[in-house]
Amino acid sequence: MSDCSTSTSANTHEATQSHNRRHCGRPPVLAETERRDRIFNAAELVLKDHGYAGASMDRIAQCSNMSKKTLYHMFSSKQEMVEQLLRDRLLLSDLRDLTLEGETVEDQLVFGLQALGETMMEEKRLNLIRVVIAEVSRNPEVSRFLRDFFSSENAQFPLRLWLQKLSDTGRIEIGNVGEASDILFGSALATFILFELSHCRPRQAWQDSPAYIRKVVRMFLSGLKP
Repeated sequence: MSDCSTSTSANTHEATQSHNRRHCGRPPVLAETERRDRIFNAAELVLKDHGYAGASMDRIAQCSNMSKKTLYHMFSSKQEMVEQLLRDRLLLSDLRDLTLEGETVEDQLVFGLQALGETMMEEKRLNLIRVVIAEVSRNPEVSRFLRDFFSSENAQFPLRLWLQKLSDTGRIEIGNVGEASDILFGSALATFILFELSHCRPRQAWQDSPAYIRKVVRMFLSGLKP
C-alpha cells in the first residue's frame, strides 16, 4: 500500500469516528491554510509515487480526501499547485519576513541560518527535495520548469532577502547579493543538507552545528571587508 493510500485510509477513519461523535448538522469547514496544507501533503505523496507526469489532479484530490472542484478553486492548474508547493516548502516563503534577532550582524545572520537549517531539515522538506532531484534527472520538462521557477525574481530565497536588507540599510557592503547568498548558504548549510538527504551522517551533526555556523558567518563577513 502506498503512503497516499495509507494517509487517505487514516483520514477516512478519523473522519468516520469524528462523524459518529457529532450530532446532526454540517461538518466543520476547514480553514484555507488547513486545506492548502492537506493538498500540499497529498501532492507530495502523489509526486513521490507517480512523478510529475503521473500526478494528476484526480489523484491529488483523492489522496487529500477533497473534491477536484476544491483543488481547482484554489489552484488554476497542476503547474500552479506545484509552483506554490515549491515556493512554500523549498523557498521557505514563511521565513522571508523573519525578524533576525541579535545585537550584531553576525548574531543576526547566525540566528537566520539556524532558522533556515531547522526548517530545511524537516523530513517532509527533505522528502520533497528527493522527489525534485528524481524528477529533474528523468524528466527534461520538469528540469526546464524548475530552472525557470528558481531563477524567477518572485522566488527569492529568504537568505538573499535578508542580505539585501542588511545591504540597503548600510550595515554591510555587498556587490552581488545573489552570489553572496549562494556562498553563505553553501558554506553554512549545504553540506548538512546533503548528509541528511543521503542518510550519511547522524542528526547529532546538525544539532551540534551552531558553533560551526558562527565560524562560517565570521569568515563570510571578514571576506566582505575591503
